[in-house]
Amino acid sequence: MSSIPHLQRSRIEKAITDAAGSEQDFDQAAAALDAVKIAVTVDDAQLMSAAGQSAVLTILNTAIKCFGSAELICTGDAALRTPVLFGKTLVQAARTIGAEVATEVSPWATHVVAVGAGGPPDPFVRCWWDGWLAGLRPAWEDAAVGDSCNPLSGVFAGALAVREVFANAVGRRLSFNRPTTVNLWSPWSSEEEDAPLNLSLPSKLWLVGLGHLGQGFLWSLALLPVADCHVLLQDDQTVGEENVATGLVTLFADVENSNRKTRVAARWLEAAGWTTSIIERRNYGDLKLTTNDPPIILTSIDEPRARVEIAKAGHEYLIDAGVGHGAFDFEIAQIRIIPNGVDAASLWAQPEQAKDVETLLKRRAYSELARKFDNCGTFSLAEASVAVPFVGAAVGALTITQLLRLTALRTTPQIMQVELAAADAGVAGILNPLPAFGLGGSEFQLREQGSR
Repeated sequence: MSSIPHLQRSRIEKAITDAAGSEQDFDQAAAALDAVKIAVTVDDAQLMSAAGQSAVLTILNTAIKCFGSAELICTGDAALRTPVLFGKTLVQAARTIGAEVATEVSPWATHVVAVGAGGPPDPFVRCWWDGWLAGLRPAWEDAAVGDSCNPLSGVFAGALAVREVFANAVGRRLSFNRPTTVNLWSPWSSEEEDAPLNLSLPSKLWLVGLGHLGQGFLWSLALLPVADCHVLLQDDQTVGEENVATGLVTLFADVENSNRKTRVAARWLEAAGWTTSIIERRNYGDLKLTTNDPPIILTSIDEPRARVEIAKAGHEYLIDAGVGHGAFDFEIAQIRIIPNGVDAASLWAQPEQAKDVETLLKRRAYSELARKFDNCGTFSLAEASVAVPFVGAAVGALTITQLLRLTALRTTPQIMQVELAAADAGVAGILNPLPAFGLGGSEFQLREQGSR
């Protein structure tokens, strides 16, 4: 499979080649992505805000992984509000990610994403937020952003912006012309709920599955203004070429060095001041828990049966995130919050529908690959899931917000669904009872006194 030249972005390109009625091959899909040149404009206020910095980093990182390039347009620089692996300032981090930095939008930019005021008068889309509210505004609506203290709102808005650029690039949306607002605190409800700015995380967490979605969890956790937490990281896989494009914190060097996904995750969190420990084997719910183990486990794995068994293992709560695997449902997310004792099996469809690999292999994209490379790796590529980094970022922000709801002793849904194509139309099932006891241990504030 390593001989296939599109392996690095293959799981992104599959969103194009595997779409209903598509006749595009992998060369054409790559060309469509390469043609996109995103420019991100940011004003001085958002250059320094938690939401603004998180949005810029999310846009640049996901854009470069999807399209191969991006540029940051700003007239200054600012220290990052939370330390990340990529650098100490926003401009330094942007350059480490691989972005160009300039003071004016280049003439070859195809899509301008505005973060805050300023920039060209007609960007493709504007990021918008106000506390826990996050979303997008069309070019003609230049309403100022609101409370910019929440990094998760910046992550979500930034991911949605790249999603809209992607949809435009692959011909699924001609333009963005409808304001979108999502209440991250309760995406399933249009009613306003008083969301706290004084929050806490458990002093210990357990993360299982450190690929596409798992790295979305890591991305959002590291951008929160808290560092005195410990995370147990569990995964049994080594980084592959295709993981660089889909994983928010995976680097090309990780492939060259055959790094394990647990080590990649540990590097990211430890740079943000967290402590970690690792388990490099699969989790089938067969690990005997002790009183010292984290009370909450977050999972993002492909096997429904394994998730059900983990939910039975005795953790106080399991929080699971999953997305569709195909070109039609890769940006439909389901998040489950399952208290100990709830029948987890009832929350997943059984049996899961098998993927029709044989039908995919008959498509032009795969027949061309089979012809060029004598069938080498073609079946594995057809079998692989579609995975796009902006989905991981958006779902990560939603999932970590539900973790914060839990530690704030609020009700949480046993299952919720959000489709990024219509992110403001989230739905939820039965709400869990309020937690019977506190689960937080590391307290933090999103807003500094006197700031906005």
